[in-house]
Parts: sequence; structure tokens; C-alpha cells
Amino acid sequence: MKAAVTGGTGFVGAALIDLLLQEGWEVAALARDPSRLAAAGKARVVTGALEDDAALADLAAGADVFFHLAGLTHARLPEDYVRVNVEGAGKAARAAKDAGARLVHASSMSARRPEVSPYARSKFESEAAVAGPGGDWRALRLPAIYGPRDMVTLPFFKLVKAGFALAPKTEPAARASILYVEDAAGALLAAATNAPPGAVYEVGDERAEGHAWREIGEVLGEVLGRRPRAIAVPRSAIAAYHGLTRALESALGKGPSVREGQVNEFFHPDWTARENLLSEASGWRPKTPLKEGFAKTARWYQEHGLL
Repeated sequence: MKAAVTGGTGFVGAALIDLLLQEGWEVAALARDPSRLAAAGKARVVTGALEDDAALADLAAGADVFFHLAGLTHARLPEDYVRVNVEGAGKAARAAKDAGARLVHASSMSARRPEVSPYARSKFESEAAVAGPGGDWRALRLPAIYGPRDMVTLPFFKLVKAGFALAPKTEPAARASILYVEDAAGALLAAATNAPPGAVYEVGDERAEGHAWREIGEVLGEVLGRRPRAIAVPRSAIAAYHGLTRALESALGKGPSVREGQVNEFFHPDWTARENLLSEASGWRPKTPLKEGFAKTARWYQEHGLL
């Protein structure tokens, strides 16, 4: 089997390429900067970006499955999300259809509530964009993902190690599905091989009810040998911090580390997978319980001097 992959330099994309290679697939990966592609020596590298139709056609040529993972999670302007996440998804879908490849599109659980942020809306609209050209497509609404090589989750690990476990102050207590990165890669592969086309699937973790934020902190505390103090943080405090951070980064000309509307995302009380589940459609099940995944992630951070 031959796979085409966008977003292979990213956290989940790198894990997907590793899995595909382990399973004996031939992989072609799109990369704006090939030096950032960890599997460059084992995959065919197509230099280019989503804006480059010729590069996308080259990438898709001969592929059985086209995995589209490239996208923006943080942008200065809402139109940047549209350009990359929506228009880029449409271009990927057309390239896959023209090549006769099945398309697996990585969306986000936030697409369930597109009103919460420009990012969430762009992921919601990306699902329509991949459906637009027709063809053999399916989209996965992935939940929060963590694991080795992830720098986004590292501050939370550091905070719990210091003895604090923050959670959004909501009523009822906020819950979310949270998935180990290798399981996310497995879900993408299962969608390609087993999930019926023409549908959007939500991807959950090992528990149908997901996890409460307080529980997530407690489990990580066990892994790190800590009993962190649970702190329910009010919305106003997070909003003030994000506002100050965005203002400073803008003044300094730095790329955004927090996105517009991220406070709304954080305080939404239910990001648990429950609608049209991939597990029911494909037979896929996550293999890594939260505690085991946290232990593997913490070990990687420690081995690399990050924790």
C-alpha cells in the first residue's frame, strides 16, 4: 500500500508516518522544509506546501490513501485559518480525488462547536471542504492528543510536577477525551482501511465518558510521584493571561502561542467523543490507558532533559 501524507513534520503526522512504515507502507510526505521530516530517509519527500497544486499532485500520484494532517493551530488572523485549514483541505481533497486515492482528513473535536473560536470554525468548514470535490473521503474529529515529542502538553507536566493541577472552573466539571499519539495514528490508519467513506467520525479515548480535568491532573501526579493541589481557575483569570500574552507577542512580532477564542475552547464543558464514533464504525480501539500514556510521555521528557 502507498500513502501520501501532509503534515508529516507535525506531532501527529510524524507518529502516523512511523506507524505506516512499521506496517510496510510506502510513504510520500509533503514538506515545506524537508530537513524537519524525521522519516526523510525512509519516505519519498515532496518539497512544497498546500498552496502548490503541482506538489500536491506529485504527492498524490500512485497513492492508495491520502492522509491530510497539515493545518494551522495558531494564527495571527482568522483569514489565515481559512487559507490553510479550509482552502488547503479542499486542495488536498481534489488532489486525492484526481489520483483515485482514499482521503483521510484530520479534523478536530472543536469542530463540533464552530462558534467557540476561529480555529474551531475553520476545522468545521474544512470538513465541508474535503467533502466538496466528492470522491472517497472520511474526516476524523481528533480529541486532545499528547505523547512523546509534544511540546504543547509539556507546560502542564511541569506544573503538575511543581505541585499544581489547574482545571477550568465550570459547572458541571469539564470533561474531555484525551488520546495518546500512537493511538491517534492508529485511528487514522483504521479510518483508511475500515471506516465507511463520506462521513465525519469522532475519536474517543479508552473511556466512553472521557476524563474530568481534575482526574487528568491526579493521574499525572501519580506518574510523577506528586499529589498536586487541584485549582479550579476562573474564566476571568485565563482570559486576562491570554489577552496579555497575545498583546505582548504582537508587540514583539512573535508568532502567537495562544489563539483567539482559546479561552472559549478551554471552558467548554464537554469535549468528550460521543457522535458517530470511529470505534463503532471501524472496530478501532485505543490501546493506551491514560496512566500508561502519561508514563511514556514523562519518560521521554525526562530523557530529553525537559522535565
